[in-house]
Amino acid sequence: MSEKNNSRKIAEKLKELRLAHNYTQSEVAMAGEIRQQTYSAYEAGKRMPSPIPLYKIAAFYGLSTDDLLKLCLELDNDIYYDALPPGADALEMSDYLSFINDEKLAGLTQEQREMLYYFSKLDAAGRRDMLDYATHKLKRKNINNKK
Repeated sequence: MSEKNNSRKIAEKLKELRLAHNYTQSEVAMAGEIRQQTYSAYEAGKRMPSPIPLYKIAAFYGLSTDDLLKLCLELDNDIYYDALPPGADALEMSDYLSFINDEKLAGLTQEQREMLYYFSKLDAAGRRDMLDYATHKLKRKNINNKK
């Protein structure tokens, strides 16, 4: 586990989070109260975020800095780091990011990917309810278009 490797992982995760939420670098930079060029250097792996911008960027995504870093750092699983495992929010965010960035979904819009992600989390009854709702909405739309 090298510092350079962790820097690259943090850069990748910052970019992945930004793209998954459909933000520009400028929007994230504003949240971190830094210049866009500085944030761009974070994503490029040329600079590491200092604690205060990192805290503000993590909060912008609804994560703690601990959870954000746990998504990024390569830790040796055989070593006990005296820290709690990633919180549910971080694990859910990691699952969400993996799902919507799957190359098999490349032809879909961000909204379609999100719909598929949340649909996949429903049980069979919930999926049936969603399909019934979508069918009902489409029928109403078709009826209104014929008028």
